Amino acid sequence: MFLKRLLSIAVVFCAMALAGVAEAQAASAIVTNTVQLRSGPGTNYRVIGRVHARERVRVTRCARSLRWCHVEPRRGRSGWISSRFLDRVSGGHHRPGRGSICFHGAHGHMCLGR
Repeated sequence: MFLKRLLSIAVVFCAMALAGVAEAQAASAIVTNTVQLRSGPGTNYRVIGRVHARERVRVTRCARSLRWCHVEPRRGRSGWISSRFLDRVSGGHHRPGRGSICFHGAHGHMCLGR
């Protein structure tokens, strides 16, 4: 009985750990223009760097307004950029699904799969 209960607890913790890994993944996007990287989601936050045009970034999340997204460039520190400067890495349309990151991007409302 004790082993069965211990196994059940272990399964729950493993499932929680795997769910955390899935949430930690990010969606890839391309930056359309050179933009300022900010410490928070808005122009009132300080500039902490730049992300250059045609640079590929990982989008980890977007603000509720869908106008600012937190990105991780390949080099440098992570921060926030205006979502209107983000576009899909490859062409085609992506239907929003579980785990998608949606925002107002370079070509209107878009969703990126994780």
